[in-house]
Amino acid sequence: MRLKNALSRGLPLMLLGASLACSACSDGGTSGPGPSGEREKNVVKGKATDTAGKPLAGVEVVADNQVLYDSNVVGVTGADGTYRLELGQAATTWNASARLKRDFNGRSYTFELHPSNATPFAGNEGAVRDFSWKLTGAKPEGGAYGSGVYFNLTDYVDPADPDQALQREHVELTLTPTGPLVDGSAGTPTTARGSNTPDGFGLPDVALGRYTVTGRYAPPGRPSARSSCACRARRPTPSP
Repeated sequence: MRLKNALSRGLPLMLLGASLACSACSDGGTSGPGPSGEREKNVVKGKATDTAGKPLAGVEVVADNQVLYDSNVVGVTGADGTYRLELGQAATTWNASARLKRDFNGRSYTFELHPSNATPFAGNEGAVRDFSWKLTGAKPEGGAYGSGVYFNLTDYVDPADPDQALQREHVELTLTPTGPLVDGSAGTPTTARGSNTPDGFGLPDVALGRYTVTGRYAPPGRPSARSSCACRARRPTPSP
């Protein structure tokens, strides 16, 4: 493990009716022992695991000093996925976070890991903070761990009823993985309807991978029909 001082992290796609390949906390307490053992004064420690619960080596863990500028402590998990950061004697509070870098389909990505406890802690009490890699799901501070797939209708006239306008809420997307996901797992097909998000209309929390995407127009009480729309996938920020 290494220690150092540190400072405190679309892809346009077209979906034209048929298919398209696209790339797409715990309790609030700070006391008591965690899964990685008893806490120690002036120390934060824990373990990082992958989506299958296996140890993750090479994860960067940052203990962010909440009071003093430019005095964070950074470490890297070992082969067994564990880390231990000594925080010093300063009377301050800390918050721990972890990041994992992975190469996928010719690009490098950085993923935020999910903390077992997202609450800041006092240095003189110490803490146990474990981290797990999640491909989807809500982040403690808001947002999602997955990528976004968003679309727009390119034709607003309903061919089955020219007097009615098409509504994007009635578009149903099916995403079928065409290869392993970023964590190496096979993934499963996903069928869902979109929703409004700050980034656009679509599916905001999809595991990063390559997919075939199909869309159909399926308003209530009517047979489904293929729709024409523009689709884009928003992916985690590539590493510099």
